[in-house]
Amino acid sequence: MSGIIKLLSDAVANQIAAGEVVQRPASAVKELLENSIDAGATEVKLLIKDGGSTLMQVIDNGKGMSETDARLCWERHATSKIRKAQDLFSLNTYGFRGEALASIAAVAQVEMKTRRPEDSVATYIRIEGSEVLDVKIESAPIGTSISIKNLFYNIPARRNFLKSIAVETKHIFEEFQRQALANPNIAFKLYNNGNEIFNFPIRPLKDRIAGVLGIKDPENLIDFAEDTEISAFNGFLGKPEKSRKTRGDQYFFVNNRFIKSPYFHHAVMQAYDGQIEPESYPLYVIFINVSPDKVDVNVHPTKTEVKFEDEKHIYNLLKVSVKKALGQSILPTSDGLFDIDNFSKWSNNLNNSGTSIPSSQPKYNPFGNSNPTNQRFQNQDWQKILGPIDPVRTPHQSLPPKLASAFNQDQVSLIPQDNSLNIQGFFQHNERFLVASLNNHLYLIDIKLARQHILFNQFQEQLAQHKSSSQQLLFPKTLEFQPSKMGLLLELMDEFKFLGFDLGHFGGNTIIINGIPPQINGNEEKIIEKMIDDYEITQGDLKLSKNDSLALSLSRLTAQNHQLNQTESEYLIKELFSLPSFQYTFDGKTICVHLNNEILFDLFKRK
Repeated sequence: MSGIIKLLSDAVANQIAAGEVVQRPASAVKELLENSIDAGATEVKLLIKDGGSTLMQVIDNGKGMSETDARLCWERHATSKIRKAQDLFSLNTYGFRGEALASIAAVAQVEMKTRRPEDSVATYIRIEGSEVLDVKIESAPIGTSISIKNLFYNIPARRNFLKSIAVETKHIFEEFQRQALANPNIAFKLYNNGNEIFNFPIRPLKDRIAGVLGIKDPENLIDFAEDTEISAFNGFLGKPEKSRKTRGDQYFFVNNRFIKSPYFHHAVMQAYDGQIEPESYPLYVIFINVSPDKVDVNVHPTKTEVKFEDEKHIYNLLKVSVKKALGQSILPTSDGLFDIDNFSKWSNNLNNSGTSIPSSQPKYNPFGNSNPTNQRFQNQDWQKILGPIDPVRTPHQSLPPKLASAFNQDQVSLIPQDNSLNIQGFFQHNERFLVASLNNHLYLIDIKLARQHILFNQFQEQLAQHKSSSQQLLFPKTLEFQPSKMGLLLELMDEFKFLGFDLGHFGGNTIIINGIPPQINGNEEKIIEKMIDDYEITQGDLKLSKNDSLALSLSRLTAQNHQLNQTESEYLIKELFSLPSFQYTFDGKTICVHLNNEILFDLFKRK
């Protein structure tokens, strides 16, 4: 009787492994770039088409491979980086698992040319779906060129899960930037659909960071370096006043390997506590160097998660080091507060609950007190920026029961049966609230939320009908974006047009603003940038549609509080109550409260 358990073929096993290693085109780019760096390259070129789904090609001038190695490198668990398990704790290379190339070859059409300095010709290999189709000798420069075509061509379901070209391109740009940040001694170039996007020549680290992150004035970066017995830190911190409301420019590298660590991010944010605005995020590029035997990088195939032997002490050392660097940028160093001798006292006094810091200037404390309950440093998603999509109707426990019910009643019952609206009187209170008597009922209206809700519905209608109006600028303005954000903007050009923006691609990473929606009164550059940031966040979780995201973001940015005149007040009331849903905004905030006679009598304890 035959058994039911069978061994999977190598091709199937590689396709399964590719699910972890090659999650999207950017994952394959990461593996190829790391191999080029491990090969000792000083020049690396990346060429992509259609967000990497059509083509990803990495060309380097590294040491190349022999014909035998060129064939063997595509086999699973074939690697030149380690020989035994103990080597995992003395790694000085990016790759070591021997899975990446085999996984890529299982789900793509691959071509490779490689040549060593001592060879006169190069080895050419063509593979599809783990099957070697061709091996021959060709002419090529020293180094290696690997082309990945039609990723997931043999797994259509997986290919369908890829996001838009702009989103996938953005992820590739981000991965490319991480490698460029970690290796300023290597020249990097990136071409997207034949156009040069990035060109980073060999530069000092500070200049490389400024170039990669688009920082026009490198003086806005604070030099950061500290050496301790447990670990060494270096890199650059953004000045507190340059912090932004959105994430994106926060990088950790452990032994030059990019990692994601909310724990260490919390340490940095604690160091910035009291120096940046709430819900703001500073720029930082921090390199943490520890002994390889004190860190385990073999946690996940993507290698962005690592485990430390002494993570708590590194956390405390990192927090104190960042505080010191920030303090030096604010205070003169002649007072001795930030001398290396004092820093050693800090590190000796570290414990799990915090640090002991000498106070030589009692009237000024640049660091503030660490507050472990501060919610600002928790993970922030799009709901915290754009609001939750589900209505949030919190019971008002402190109000009388009948008044509390006014915040939760069914708004259908508030609409007059004959759809007529008789405005009997109104007045404004504190530029924020409007008190109106409508159809013998009293309403309390939040003016800003009402304006936001009206604008949101207007923008939704414009996007749906592809119709809009625009006011032309007397003097057109230009706005430059980072390449990753420029890709998103180009994808959204039609939607911006329907919202009333008259934009043109000026070339490269620059757009020209010819006209803006009539609802905007200045600051159009910041509004466009914020809309791109908001859209980027919502696309990460895919919980908002494109139209919902843009309409909600623009309505929030254009709705402001101000004293309304009589005409404006009447217009706001009529527009709000003409909407099918007028009591709650799209993201669940209460716009107006209906106070009927029963509620009013209950407030005054009358029958």
